[in-house]
Amino acid sequence: MSINREEILADFQACTGIEDVGEAFMHLEDANWDLSDAVYRVLPQGSQELPSMPLLDDSVQVIEESSLPPGFHATQPPSSPPNLAQLLQPVPLASISREFLPRRTRILNFSIVLNDMTTPILVPESQTVGMIKTLICSELGIPVCKQELSGWKLDRQPRDTTVLESLNLPKENTLYLSVNTDERDAATEESVARMTQTYRLSIFDITHNQTHTVNFPGTKTLLEVKRDVSDLTGIPVRNQSWTGWPSLITDDMVLGASGINLVHDLTVKELVKEINRPPEVVPVPGGSNSEPVSDDGSTADEYEDASDVVMEDVFRELTPSRPQPLMPEGIEDEAMAAIHFADGFEQRYGPCHPTFFPGSLDDAMKEACHQPARDRKLLAVYLHHDGSVSSNVFCTQVLCSESIASFLSANFIIWGWDLTATSNRLRLLNTIARHFDSLASRTLRNFEVDKLPLLLIVTRSRATNEVLAMIPGSLNVDEMMTQLLHAVEMFSEQQRVEIAEEDERSARETVKREQDEAYQLSLEADRAKEELKRQGEAVKQRQEEEQRVKEEQEKRLIEFTQQQKEMRRLDVLKRLPAEPSADESPGNITCIRFRLPEGKTATRRFRADEPLQVLLDYLLVEGYPHNDYKVLSSWPRKDLTAVDSTETLRQLKLVPQETLIIEER
Repeated sequence: MSINREEILADFQACTGIEDVGEAFMHLEDANWDLSDAVYRVLPQGSQELPSMPLLDDSVQVIEESSLPPGFHATQPPSSPPNLAQLLQPVPLASISREFLPRRTRILNFSIVLNDMTTPILVPESQTVGMIKTLICSELGIPVCKQELSGWKLDRQPRDTTVLESLNLPKENTLYLSVNTDERDAATEESVARMTQTYRLSIFDITHNQTHTVNFPGTKTLLEVKRDVSDLTGIPVRNQSWTGWPSLITDDMVLGASGINLVHDLTVKELVKEINRPPEVVPVPGGSNSEPVSDDGSTADEYEDASDVVMEDVFRELTPSRPQPLMPEGIEDEAMAAIHFADGFEQRYGPCHPTFFPGSLDDAMKEACHQPARDRKLLAVYLHHDGSVSSNVFCTQVLCSESIASFLSANFIIWGWDLTATSNRLRLLNTIARHFDSLASRTLRNFEVDKLPLLLIVTRSRATNEVLAMIPGSLNVDEMMTQLLHAVEMFSEQQRVEIAEEDERSARETVKREQDEAYQLSLEADRAKEELKRQGEAVKQRQEEEQRVKEEQEKRLIEFTQQQKEMRRLDVLKRLPAEPSADESPGNITCIRFRLPEGKTATRRFRADEPLQVLLDYLLVEGYPHNDYKVLSSWPRKDLTAVDSTETLRQLKLVPQETLIIEER
């Protein structure tokens, strides 16, 4: 079968971050084009660090400065799917076969600008925006919660959970970083700074002749340091004898307030063994019966007397006092138990820790898994047991490291539970059996305390809850980050598939909904047309009826008006004086000629001393009432209907004759 060298070259560059094609080609030639062997050759042996991104936490604990732990070999994974027990073993990067390596994943270059300083960051586009902030935290020491990134060439600010690939970013990007800080006085800032710093303690164990280099946060108390050292050396706290601490320090004082340097040397030895060590016999000048003298100058009898007193006190309090449990025993409310766990965890291990979900496991699963695929997150269930030797070391050095805590908080919903009390352990097992398959429940039921603590990575696939990985508490920071990155990568691939399915299903539902809406709109339009037509016909009928009624009313009104006019005309006709004869004296008679509107003329004689009203009554009888017609004199021109109708025709100078014009108003 031919080897697709271009594909292997692309996979090698994506995995190692080597952009120089010639250099990548050289490494693959040396490994005879074996991708796993080439990656293993490039990466330092035993390191889980991804070359394409900076180390996420420079305060990695070195418990023993010796060789790698047993079982850490670059072997090929089995062809069959791993069971839950195999998931508990750390997976070296060199042992990941090609099917688990990213396929042609682009490496995006981000230039982070803070003030006048530019920091380059390399991130695979399969990671999230939160990973950029995590890397900035590792490079610049700025907590994720205080970072604000701007300069995205997008319509809106992306969330921390947004996958970079979905933003369609170019290979080269420039982002501007601003830091949210409160104004405080110098003393407070210095105190807070010391509390947030990491102290590297180089502890020489005189009893076992070993040196341990351990990192502790500034919020760690001296008593908690002694307890962790007890887990490392096997020396009980009551039997520890220290040198190197400041003189006024007490067990309840935190390292940030102790005044020690960030790098500090200490020695510890076991008091019991020092007491039981036989004293050296030192000859004393001045006699043969000299008594044995110890290193500090005391005699054997004095040493034995002191031993009796000290031994009695030591063995009376040989067993160190246990810390308060993270969760009260037998608590009924699961949500309150989770809140107690979060509070107890912070009191014991300090404020730098993953953000635990303050609710029941049901609520945590709804928040993480029972969401649309685009908003879904991984659920990390942390199981703690105070009886496990690894618990304190894992919590202090791994889980509470700033890189791990930030990465978990950005990509996971974290829910914690304390298995120390039997009742709490049984309650959790019942909850696990209710939510997961029988294999997960049976595995946890038979899990030994020494293998705790444990981190369950839970996701939801095909409407079922699935345990994606079981991460033991025996890993260091690099191994833990590798496991988490692998889990996030697997989840991202699964999430892409489910997002595509949901989008397709949503598109089908949208088309169906739009068709239904179009059909309903068509029905409503038809109903509206019918209703409009019916209303139009009703309006037309109503208008016709109104018009008919109006015409009838107008007809009646006209008839009534005509009747009124006729009655008035008859009344006026009765009182109208008769026309004087032509034989009467010319000085008493005037002849009035009327020009009517129709172009006709009429002539009538009136007595000169008759009032104007007689003339108007005549016109009314003839069909020209003064309300509808004007009576105009020719010279001077004036409307006689507007003057006093009691004046006589003589007074109005209408004698002996006059022509009047009848004009319609």
